Amino acid sequence: MTIANLSKPLEKIEAARHVGQPTKIIANYPVGDEEARDASVNWRQWVAEERASVKGKVLWLMQPPLTVEEWAARYTPQEGQVH
Repeated sequence: MTIANLSKPLEKIEAARHVGQPTKIIANYPVGDEEARDASVNWRQWVAEERASVKGKVLWLMQPPLTVEEWAARYTPQEGQVH
C-alpha cells in the first residue's frame, strides 16, 4: 500500500468534516435571543472561556456550574416544604 492509497480515505474524511462557524445552537438552560446571537457571533470566545463547546455543526451552550451556596439555596428544602 502506498502513501497515495492511504491519503485518499483521509481526504474523504476531512472533506466530510464541518469546518467553520456552527450552524445550530443547543443549550442546557433557557437562552434568550440576545445571548444566542452573542454566542453565535463570538462562538470561538465562548469555547475558549469554556461556556460552550462545538461538536460538528452544533454549538453546545453549557450553564455555568452552581456554587455551593447557590446549590444549597436552590435544593435545600425550606421549613414546611414537602419534597
